[in-house]
Order: sequence, then structure tokens, then C-alpha cells
Amino acid sequence: MRLSLNAAGSMNPIATIPDCSEQQQGTMQTMPSAKRRAFVVGCDVKRDIRVFSGTTYHLAQQGVEDGLLTGMINLFPKGLGAWRTYARAGLWRLSGGFHGRHGFKFTDGYLNSIWKSAIPAMAGATVINNFQLFGSYFWQSHRAFGIQPYFYIDGTLTEYFGHYREFDAAEIDKTAIRDALALEREGYASCRKIAVMSKRTAANIIQHYAVPQHKIHVVPPGANIPEPLLQELDRVAERRCRPGNNNFVVGFIGLYPERKGLPTIAEAISLLRSSGYDIRLHVIGKCPPNIAQQGGVTYFGLIDKSIDIKRFIDIIRSIDLGCMLSRAEMAGVALMEFLRLGVPIIATDVGGIPDIIGLGAGQVVPPEISPRDLAQYFAQLMDKPERLTELKDNAWRRRHNASWRRVVKELTTVLDG
Repeated sequence: MRLSLNAAGSMNPIATIPDCSEQQQGTMQTMPSAKRRAFVVGCDVKRDIRVFSGTTYHLAQQGVEDGLLTGMINLFPKGLGAWRTYARAGLWRLSGGFHGRHGFKFTDGYLNSIWKSAIPAMAGATVINNFQLFGSYFWQSHRAFGIQPYFYIDGTLTEYFGHYREFDAAEIDKTAIRDALALEREGYASCRKIAVMSKRTAANIIQHYAVPQHKIHVVPPGANIPEPLLQELDRVAERRCRPGNNNFVVGFIGLYPERKGLPTIAEAISLLRSSGYDIRLHVIGKCPPNIAQQGGVTYFGLIDKSIDIKRFIDIIRSIDLGCMLSRAEMAGVALMEFLRLGVPIIATDVGGIPDIIGLGAGQVVPPEISPRDLAQYFAQLMDKPERLTELKDNAWRRRHNASWRRVVKELTTVLDG
């Protein structure tokens, strides 16, 4: 079948990509321009650009266009044939007692069930896994099917279980964690090459999984914005000044406002406004009501990029500086959207954020930065507009570094090397 940008069926004006998730029905399509049969593999309940925040889809879209990939496969169990997987998940959770247990998706039983049905479609192909686990069945079977496995991941499970412990990883079953880490170690040892999105993840794999450095390649991600929609913008040789008043607009994108530091950003804005600075905050995603109602804050709500991408682009282009103060982050893909549109960023020194800022323009700050210190940084940019102009010009000139086209070129070098 063909996978469109909108799971509901409406189409955006860009090319669709081959989706081989229903290979057993004989609907697999290939791209004759690809140098090899190659698939990027994700696993998410969604089947549109929001899979892994859009990473798998956008990588597949650009990879197919540039001849690296044949298509994508989403392993998430669906349809009538998935009932056994859901039954196993229910029994596994009930075995945890009254409160149940969490983390079935990290177990070998789940992994075997999702990979088993997909492996025949991958015969003779290069498979780039966009998440951290293959499972024992895959490793027992892949050679017989002539599959060459690789990874391209935003972080390891050691990083995820550790850094996100106080967030969404808090309730995961300890046995599931232990077994998942063992499966992950086997996968890294068995793959010829591992591409990761940050230098920190590369170091983590070397330290915790005993993988030799020569197998690991750092390839920062791209912005989850369809490249065809940016063609007109990219024809502009010079950065255009933002229309409107001479105010200063800070932008935030995120579904987890507490973890990504929105309260600190909002307090810094409030401090400056109380001192007479004309500074605003634009928020996309989720926002606590007290911040949404704060003076100078414009809350745009959740924007579904599958149907409202042009509005999303217009909002980001109206921003002077993107800001995300994450306390925990794997790669920080959301920041790439600012950079791809030529907007500089300020973000914390966690996960892959330093690698991302290195692609564009901006400032890395400590994770524990206070609202007052952040306000001082904003004030310096407002008091010295030539510094802000320099940042914007640098971000504009380097905006192509944030594209998936750059990622595909680097992954091609990794696979061919």
C-alpha cells in the first residue's frame, strides 16, 4: 500500500513513499532508483508522519527520493492477525499482580511476534532499524533470508531507562528492562555498523555495550518537515527580516512542557516584561493553563503536521529564537525544525543537543539554568541586536544542515563504506 502524510486520508502536495507493512498481502512496492533493496523499520501505533515524532517517515521519504531506500516498514501489530500479540500482552501484564506491570514492548516475546511476520518481505535486503531491538527470532533467522541488519537510533536503552526514569520510564518492569538490555547488547554486537544521532550515544555504546568504536557512526537527525514544502523558502538567497513590530519572539515546541523546561522559559519572559522589555513567547504543543494565560504568551495548541504543516512553518518563521531547556533528551529532534527554517536556538547541554546546535547556530546552556540567568541571555540579545542578527544570519546560511537530505547522504556513506 502507499503511505500518505495523513492517516485520515487527505493528502499533502508531496510524494508518498512505499510502505511495506502489509507485505503478506503481496502489496510491497519497490523503487527502481534505489541502489539496493533497503528498508528503514519503525514500530509505532501511528502510520503517518508522527511515527517516532516523524523520524522514521521523513527518513524513509528522503531516502526513497534519493535512492538509498526502497521504503519503510512499520512493525506495530495491527489487523486481525495481531490478536495473539495483544492476548500475550494482556496475560503478561496480569502476571504482575493487582497493579499489573509495564513494558511488554521491550520483551523478547513481543519482538519475536512483530519481526516474524515482517522478515519474509525483507529477504535479501538491507534493514535499518530505527529502534533499539531486533529480538532472538530475528537473529536466528536473518542470515537464512539474506538480511543485512543495521541500526540508526536516537539513543540507547541504557540512556532511556536512566535519563527518563522520573518521566515515562518510571513504571517499566525491572525484569523487562534487564532482558531488553541483554537483547540490545546482542543486537549491537551482531550488526556490522551502528549509526547514532549523537556523540553521547556513541560513547554510551562503547562504554556500556563493549562495541568497538570503528562500528559506530554519528549522524545527527534532520527536521521533520517535508522538503518539497521548503523549496520556495530555499530559493531565497538572504534571510528576510521578520515583519511586524520590533519585539523579540521566543519559540517553544514540545509535548512535555515540564521536562523540556517551559516553566523556566515562561518565568524568564515574565521577568523581562516586568522590566519593560517587549518580549513574547510562542508555544506549540502542550502548555500548562497558567503559562498559556500569562502576558506575552501566545499558545497555538497542538498542531497536527500531517494536515496543518504550512501553518506550523509560518509560526516557526515568525520566531526570533527557539528555546528548549530539556532535563532529559535523547537526540532533541524538535530543535531541528527551528534550524531547518533558519531560526537559531538556545538549549541545554543534554543528550544530542550539542551535536544539533553544532549544525546551525545558537547557544548551549547548563540544564540547571535559572529563569534569571535565561532572562539575562535574552536581554543581551535584545540590547545588542547586531548579535541577534549575526545568529540569525548564521542559522539561515546553515539551514540545509538540518535536512534529511544531509542525513541520507551521510547514511549512504556509512552503508557503502
